[in-house]
Amino acid sequence: MGQKRIKEKMKLLIENWRKFINEEVDAQAAQQLIDANPYLKGKLTASPENMIEGEKYILVVSDESLGHVKDRHQNASAPGSLFDPGLDLRSAMQNLLSQNPDEASGGRVKWLGADAGMQVGKMGVKLASPEEVAKMKDYKMPGGRNEMVKITAGERESTSQISLITAELGDIGGKKLLSLITAFPGGTNVGGKEMPMDRNDFAAAGFYFVVPKT
Repeated sequence: MGQKRIKEKMKLLIENWRKFINEEVDAQAAQQLIDANPYLKGKLTASPENMIEGEKYILVVSDESLGHVKDRHQNASAPGSLFDPGLDLRSAMQNLLSQNPDEASGGRVKWLGADAGMQVGKMGVKLASPEEVAKMKDYKMPGGRNEMVKITAGERESTSQISLITAELGDIGGKKLLSLITAFPGGTNVGGKEMPMDRNDFAAAGFYFVVPKT
């Protein structure tokens, strides 16, 4: 009995060691691809801890970057969609990395409104007639793009959809290696209508943001 337990422990140790070596090799290969990208070299470090692996893709992203993504979608008073504070963003992204993306071209790989298999947050954009939206309050979005949108008091709707935008860096072991560009709750389609790329065009197309009553 004692010999059997020793053999089982040795087998487990060897398996764990092989897994560790494979992860280290993958991280080294990922770092080479990162360093070959002039925009990422010196800014992103690959390690087993910050590589999220799915069945089709591997995403390199630090906990700090994930924190920034969540923080940008936490202010309930500002227009926009919200991530749930307790959301495990790594798990949500890992589910997507095993799915086929909606777009994969021009060095970009995108999942748009994909089902994360869990509630991820609340969608803050709604759709009405352009005439109705025109009567709503103007709001200038923060940042340097001077985007003007329409807002009104209302409730955001819970969603299990998430959008993930990434850049393709190369191949590792038959999978595509990706770096994070952005992620947000919800998709690019509301009520069967595609949202414009420029938020300045939202109101004319009937899109508006809901914010809490003040």
